[in-house]
Amino acid sequence: MKRLIMTIIIGLVLITPAFAQEEATPEPEPGQEVAIPEPNQALNSPISSDALPILINARTDLEILVTSQLGSERPVGWSGSLDITNPQLALLIRLDLEVLAARLLSADQRPVGWFGAVSSTPNAIARDIRHDLELLADQVVQQGVRPPGWAGDSPIMRCDRSTQNLVQLLRITAQFVVTADPSNLDYCQQVMIQASQFTEAQILNPSAGTVSVISGDAPAGSITANGGFTIAFLDRNARQSVGVVPVGEALVPVARSYAQFSNMLLVRGANFEVFVDYTTTTLTQEQFQALGDVNSLTPTTACNADWCKV
Repeated sequence: MKRLIMTIIIGLVLITPAFAQEEATPEPEPGQEVAIPEPNQALNSPISSDALPILINARTDLEILVTSQLGSERPVGWSGSLDITNPQLALLIRLDLEVLAARLLSADQRPVGWFGAVSSTPNAIARDIRHDLELLADQVVQQGVRPPGWAGDSPIMRCDRSTQNLVQLLRITAQFVVTADPSNLDYCQQVMIQASQFTEAQILNPSAGTVSVISGDAPAGSITANGGFTIAFLDRNARQSVGVVPVGEALVPVARSYAQFSNMLLVRGANFEVFVDYTTTTLTQEQFQALGDVNSLTPTTACNADWCKV
């Protein structure tokens, strides 16, 4: 076990440059209960304001997990630190997470997708700790099940780095909103698909979202009504019907509702912008799924075509 701890410590040295090298206050004895810091104490912490709440929640949940699995016992090398004045707090939490994983699994076994200690920004290091903590809980408790009192954190931290970074970039640059249900076990897969579809529809191929409508000639529509009744609505909840779209009317798909089980599609054409059920059009399910979230736009629904009944 001592050899394992030394190996982990050497690995953790990789992440030390991301934190200030200041003299740390004495750490508590292993297994000693540490009080959650008061909010005003955070003002005196050398740890960034973005990383600190993540680390505090991670430490809280790490203690809950070790207690649920080992009772009052603590693995050899456990620090139990929650000293927010210590710039090495993230390093100590990562070390405790690694020794717990070694104690509950084995010295060389980690859950699939484990990040481990990687040199990065303080916020990214904190997010990596949360990610691996959730993986370990899935492994030793049950996927999606957590011990009582679990604090948790943003569900996006459970996802791989590529998904996290893409979502963060889209939030900053394009007001992207994740609508996937965090309670679903395939949450990260849903987020990845949603973010990819949003990128394709709104950034890489945004032309459909910039078509001028409500007046003028119809744009070149890529779909039409499929021969049944394609009812047009001014709202995505299908409460304000404004008529039936004629067969052959050119429709330009713009975006779709990301609400669960919703088939509502926002389309534009000559003198109208309305919602329709995509299954009553020639749009395929794959094309529907690839469209961006209508919540990322500001629809100006109206229907001024000859067939409209407003």
